[in-house]
Amino acid sequence: MNTKESNLDTAASESFTIRPIGYVQSDYAQTKDVLHTHTGWTADTSRIQLFAKYAGGLGGLKGYSHIMVLFWVHRAKEWKMPKNHQKPPHVKLFATRMPVRPNPIGVSVVKLLDFSADSGEVLVKGLDALDGTPVVDIKPFIPNFDSYPEACVPDWVKEHMDRHHHGAAPGQPKQGNKKTDNSMRECVPSD
Repeated sequence: MNTKESNLDTAASESFTIRPIGYVQSDYAQTKDVLHTHTGWTADTSRIQLFAKYAGGLGGLKGYSHIMVLFWVHRAKEWKMPKNHQKPPHVKLFATRMPVRPNPIGVSVVKLLDFSADSGEVLVKGLDALDGTPVVDIKPFIPNFDSYPEACVPDWVKEHMDRHHHGAAPGQPKQGNKKTDNSMRECVPSD
């Protein structure tokens, strides 16, 4: 038996337990409650309440402007591509950021507004998670490791971002979005 195949078989049959470290407290209980603007959820403030045993893990976050929040998209339905997904036909699941996935793990880079290692409360801006969403990890955002200015996206993503709520607000001149301006570089096709 090939060792590589054996390792793949073992990995395919494994399951993992992910335990939340806390929960999101947000004004939004359902996705339909979210007012989608040209900046998405970036103007919204949320609170993450960590369980007491993890609160001390916040020590050392002072001085970071942003953190990455990994969360379990607990309201996601089955993990197939929705029929009206507004993507080209060749675009499949792993080429999207849609929440319907085999393992509905969400990740957001958010602005860190305040935190308390005593209470386990973390106040953030721009977290696209609903009230009650389980948080599975928090990591500091380090620009040297987490930002790639040379990164690019396919044309269909740039077009989608411009056409939908990710660009300028309807009736407003396009001023650009800091999140998209740096990352909307044209990809050069590889051989």
